[in-house]
Amino acid sequence: MKKFAVFLIVIATSLLSFSALAQNGVVVSQTEINEESISRIFLGQSRVLTGVNLPEDSATRKAFEETLLGQSGEQLKRHWAKLKFTGRATPLDTLANDDAVIEFLLSNPQGIGYVSDKSKVSGDLKVIATF
Repeated sequence: MKKFAVFLIVIATSLLSFSALAQNGVVVSQTEINEESISRIFLGQSRVLTGVNLPEDSATRKAFEETLLGQSGEQLKRHWAKLKFTGRATPLDTLANDDAVIEFLLSNPQGIGYVSDKSKVSGDLKVIATF
């Protein structure tokens, strides 16, 4: 019986984790773009749109970086340090939370960002990709 209870707890935790991850999304306040373009913007290789990040300690940022960019936070720090040192790009602005990202995107049609909860996306903002 004890093993069964542990099994149920593990399943419930997995389902909760999955549903939390399913709520993440990348939002943009202009026409749709593909995932490759998203990566290029957040890696400083394209200036088509202005990207914004969530804080480094954000679970959403970690999921975004690992899933859509294919790099860890440390790898991205080194990448951006190199771009900054060579003068090829400046790091993206970091906003405090989802609400700040949404507010930025609503007032900047050329902006792109990601939020932890797709239900916050409304109006002119479109979900481009989920992670």
